[in-house]
Amino acid sequence: MIFVGFTHQFGRIDYSGIEKYKEKNKVERVVIFCRKAPIDEIKQLAKGYEFVITSNPRKEARAYAKRLKKEGKKVVVEDLQDFGERAIRDVC
Repeated sequence: MIFVGFTHQFGRIDYSGIEKYKEKNKVERVVIFCRKAPIDEIKQLAKGYEFVITSNPRKEARAYAKRLKKEGKKVVVEDLQDFGERAIRDVC
């Protein structure tokens, strides 16, 4: 499975959420589309991740996932703003 995520800026919370997801699922590859390049500390944590810097991360991520699906690959596309620990919000 290939995990494709998109966000404005990739950070530690995003990394943590993806790592937890990888533990539960068989993820072969992680591709992140974002507007800003992650800081060096995060790049070191996420060494195996592929980062694509683009002005429209959502559109690019979905187009990339669509191409992979046409090739017969299993792909999961996630908006990292609503993924992992960020998805847990206080509704009160």
